[in-house]
Amino acid sequence: MRNVKKIRFDANRLAVASGGTGEPAVFVHGLGSNKFIWKRVCDGLRDVFSFYAIDLPGCGESPAPTHFRYTLEHFADVLTDFIVMKDLKKLTLVGTSFGGAIILIALLRNRDELASRVRSLCLIDIVAYPQDFPFFVEILRTPLFGALAVNFPFFVKILSRPLGPFPANALSRQYVRYFGRRKTREALIKTASLIKVSRLARYVPRLKTIDIPALVIWGRKDGVVPLRLGKRLARICPTRVWSSLTTAAMRLTRSARLRSLLHSKNLTQKVDDPVSSSDSVDDGRTNIELGASSRT
Repeated sequence: MRNVKKIRFDANRLAVASGGTGEPAVFVHGLGSNKFIWKRVCDGLRDVFSFYAIDLPGCGESPAPTHFRYTLEHFADVLTDFIVMKDLKKLTLVGTSFGGAIILIALLRNRDELASRVRSLCLIDIVAYPQDFPFFVEILRTPLFGALAVNFPFFVKILSRPLGPFPANALSRQYVRYFGRRKTREALIKTASLIKVSRLARYVPRLKTIDIPALVIWGRKDGVVPLRLGKRLARICPTRVWSSLTTAAMRLTRSARLRSLLHSKNLTQKVDDPVSSSDSVDDGRTNIELGASSRT
């Protein structure tokens, strides 16, 4: 059981976009992003889910308290508090990039609180294993340079490209305007600097214990989280649908595609064979592989 006193962040203060009807789904954005990236997805799923797209602490419209420790573990605890506070059940958790890491850590760290509440997962180009950091994260982690970088407008565009479904020349003011807040920029630097590969590595052996059906979506040409890591994750998911898109996943995963995948596959149905290249069905746009992983 976690020590909630270490969090010191009231989940009631999280900014959230909500709507729709049906069983609940919580959408978790990635590093340097906010709930706005899910707008088109949520709009397309409002007749499928009661959705909650949250801004993590220090992101978007949520507070960025100076006392909060911006670690993946503390983000995971805030996510857990939000789910419990809303009393969400039969829940689908949807995450991209570092948001997916936060979801996995929450499930491992707070198993007693979440096991009976979470029914399925949708993991899109998530960080699940230790890896090299992309250039923009390395800049943020560098003393002095990180603080300088986030004060230049071009950096916001660089940061936004791999994290959202919008091309750089069509970024909405709603997406980038939050970096005008000094505390938001400071929280971003703190978050990047506190990402520890060694801490992430200690969760890897326990990932196979997450016995929750998952839809795993990856971009074949993802430049931030390599496709090989997506395949590695898909193989340990006990029941899942695996989809690799021909380009960056978050560019192609608009509401229609994600809705189609969520509707067309029964994530609670297990099949016998593990993922292999022979399981592929290529429609020219999306490569689908189905299977239940072999468990060790």
